[in-house]
Amino acid sequence: MKYYHLILILIVYETCIMLLRKYRRRSTFKAAQNRAKETGKKLLVIGDPYNGIASKTTGIDYSCGDVCVDLTGCPMCPESIKGRLEDTIGNINLNDYVIYISCVLEYTDDLPKIMEYLNKVNKKDLYVVNVEWYSFMAWFYPYFLTKERPPSYIKLPNDKYIKNPLKN
Repeated sequence: MKYYHLILILIVYETCIMLLRKYRRRSTFKAAQNRAKETGKKLLVIGDPYNGIASKTTGIDYSCGDVCVDLTGCPMCPESIKGRLEDTIGNINLNDYVIYISCVLEYTDDLPKIMEYLNKVNKKDLYVVNVEWYSFMAWFYPYFLTKERPPSYIKLPNDKYIKNPLKN
């Protein structure tokens, strides 16, 4: 088999996974929006909806919510908090929100600290989408294209997180 066949197979594989992730982001965000309306709570979005390769190339999958938290500060959102999640999450009363997290936990440096806060939240108010552990994206994205640092953690199918062995 020629190398270009293998590369083509990998591109098709990753494209299919990306489309599945886009669907999961949209459906999970819709569920979080519905829960926020149901409970009368504000919607806290963790992860800039306008950032990332997929959002920039194929359009956004979710909106800013009432408040958006991201390392970049969600510059296109009306209300945002800029900073590392580990540093900002402790300053937010999470029980006042329905929380939607999109592909952010893999890139944090102190996941145990973040999980400590999230474990105190009503699980019905917590909606999370992760980069799939079986995706090449989980191991290399976004560094390959954007030169951002590789993910610190990778979520496994049993809802456990491991440190990325490729992270320096």
